[in-house]
Amino acid sequence: MNGKTNVMFVTHADRKGGAEQSLIHLINYLDTSKYNLFLLSPPDTAYLNEIRTKYKHFPLRLNSIKKRFGFGYLETVFRIKSFVKKHRIEIVHANGWRAPWYTAPLKFMTKCKLVWHHRDYTHLRMFNHVLPRFFDRVICISRFVANSLQGGNKTIIYNGVDPELAVTSKSRVFMQDDTLVIGTFGRIVEWKRYHLIMEAVKKLADAGIYNWKLFIVGDASVDGSEGYFNDLIRKAIEYGLEENIIFYGHSKNPLDLMKECDLTINFSLNEPFGRVIIESLLAQTPVIVSDSGGAPEIIRETRGGFIVKDGDVEELYRTIRRVYNKAVNHQELSRRGHASVMNDFHMRMIAAKVEHTYNSIMAPSFKPDPAG
Repeated sequence: MNGKTNVMFVTHADRKGGAEQSLIHLINYLDTSKYNLFLLSPPDTAYLNEIRTKYKHFPLRLNSIKKRFGFGYLETVFRIKSFVKKHRIEIVHANGWRAPWYTAPLKFMTKCKLVWHHRDYTHLRMFNHVLPRFFDRVICISRFVANSLQGGNKTIIYNGVDPELAVTSKSRVFMQDDTLVIGTFGRIVEWKRYHLIMEAVKKLADAGIYNWKLFIVGDASVDGSEGYFNDLIRKAIEYGLEENIIFYGHSKNPLDLMKECDLTINFSLNEPFGRVIIESLLAQTPVIVSDSGGAPEIIRETRGGFIVKDGDVEELYRTIRRVYNKAVNHQELSRRGHASVMNDFHMRMIAAKVEHTYNSIMAPSFKPDPAG
């Protein structure tokens, strides 16, 4: 087909989370002079309007493996196989944790190359030891994720940022109106550890400091927990901090909110990467992260923030207090983090690395190195 390589992305998600945002950026930045792009996703996918480049949509829902592992699963696999053969797909690129289960059988049913973009962390042997064997290449979004997998068919490519989404400059001077504005972004789920962030800012209040705000931006609608969300609200009331801790809800434009923050915090347990970290740095806002998962890799790479001992509320409080006391060079952190993200995490560079991966597996001399 017009001398280009036919690539089909596969995702189960109809609503946008971090994995889907990364996929959207990748599709938008791939060189369409080299590739014809296809996207398999549910019929009612909500984020298709954010894809700016030319592509063909294959509407198909990928149901839960636990619920449909049987004839329903096989029917879906055969529909994918038919589409692949009809459109002469040469590379199938599975995104996330459900899509690879539906694309792995293509190894035995078609001649296409298989790529799995692994964006999660798990202890499950099926994910870490068995599933990678079916793919020509597994792209891991951090060293942390890569270290969980067996075999030599993996490569590390970080997630990237799309600078076109942050065309305006920072909207707030540091501690404007003598108020420290802190933001934390993501779905409301316990492993994100918002409760520890709330305990840290409570220590500000315990020290008699109230000229601060904490914006908790996100909700429990996508893979979240309503029970945990309600516990956080009750805790804010119990602490008497309803005026300081603002539950903002979901935002379609989190970058705009990040620009209004002096500081953001990602204190998650075993965060595979942390897209909101590079987005905050793109918005010229320094970040505090927990020394857990892939998040500290970003801060070491960019030097745009602080790494705090994993789960240590006291050290988190002391770091916030240093920023509040202006004991750190906030302007230099902002400048350095932004410059590094624009240089090392720009989607042009990330897309080029993915294209290099495609070229390597399509080369005549390529020999699969299966995991295990």
